[in-house]
Amino acid sequence: MIKDKHVLIAGAGSSLLRYKKEIKDFIKKNNVIVIGINRINHILTPSYHFWLDNTIYLKFGGEAHKKSILIFGGHCNRKTIKKQCKSSYEFIKYTKLKKWKSCYDDPSHRFYKAGDIKYDKKNKIFNGVFRTAGSLAILWAHVNKASKISVVGMDGYTFYPREELLKRSKAISQHCYSKGFSDRYARKLGRETLEKNNKQFYKECEQKDKDIYKTLKSIEKYGVKFEIITPTIYKDYYNPEVLNINININININININKDKNNV
Repeated sequence: MIKDKHVLIAGAGSSLLRYKKEIKDFIKKNNVIVIGINRINHILTPSYHFWLDNTIYLKFGGEAHKKSILIFGGHCNRKTIKKQCKSSYEFIKYTKLKKWKSCYDDPSHRFYKAGDIKYDKKNKIFNGVFRTAGSLAILWAHVNKASKISVVGMDGYTFYPREELLKRSKAISQHCYSKGFSDRYARKLGRETLEKNNKQFYKECEQKDKDIYKTLKSIEKYGVKFEIITPTIYKDYYNPEVLNINININININININKDKNNV
């Protein structure tokens, strides 16, 4: 279904909801194949639907459309899938590196380049640091020979300032569902815990964005061409002209991680 086709990867960032009209018009005009990430069915019905997090799938997987082909991480709980899944599904194997480490960038270290993106064709394993399913979906679409890859809803977890997220406005959220710090779902954080530790949580989100940016850089270096067409903090890949969305993104992420010899 993907080979030689224009693919649109739909992440669950808040821009998916904010610009849903523009995105749906784009889908119709360009006849794209939609690859969805996590909870997006209240906005779009994707042809392929990635669910790589057991907690997220357990909470929202029942909303997945029966016509979508679900893509699960090889580590996902089989019992949960069989109990909840109403459509056909496949598994994808990828390395479970949780974050970028300084040793991955150190030529003298034995783990040098361990975080670099690559596809092991023989064993069908995707290698790299995949802190978001959207990054893996980009590489997956490339390996499956998509002719063009566009991305929406990949805003970044710190697209909005911490103070704005704490207001819990519907218009300001980390995702296209819930309010404010919606990523607390993935972390199993209750509202009370989040309010007490919001500064630390936001720092973790900043680190996650740095890691995701480095992965996108590695994907590009691997030879994958893609562009993000909704507002995003990953500015190097943002093309505002496609959907004619011109906003001032006053965000600067330093993707260079401080070296830590103990970070192995």
